[in-house]
Amino acid sequence: MGNDAKHQQVFEDAVEYLCRNAEALRELVGPARWDAPFAAVRDTEPSTDGWRAAVRALHEAAEEAGIPGGIGLRVTLGVFGGWPAGPPPRAVGRVCPTGRCARVDLPDDPAPADGSDQVCALTGGPLRQVD
Repeated sequence: MGNDAKHQQVFEDAVEYLCRNAEALRELVGPARWDAPFAAVRDTEPSTDGWRAAVRALHEAAEEAGIPGGIGLRVTLGVFGGWPAGPPPRAVGRVCPTGRCARVDLPDDPAPADGSDQVCALTGGPLRQVD
């Protein structure tokens, strides 16, 4: 697989994640930053500059909304030049409500009804749930 194919795969993996989590992402990102780029991703021919720009816009909006790793578009080259795949499916978790830290809580058990383990240590507010 050439570099172009690997680059395209990163975008396709990001869009796969986007599709699996579209409702939750739209709610977190907000319609002002979501609707136009999502429509472009949905309606534009994949692999075009416009399609890639829309995927990048959604990735950046997701990161700014406090979603660690956005939609997985960030490409990090390793020592051997490997390209990472898109983000793996994840369980329900909780993240910092302000985005000030990289805390991600992926508990094995459901959250207690009283919310005692869902408090941000910095703000004292509830952690934000992410599916």
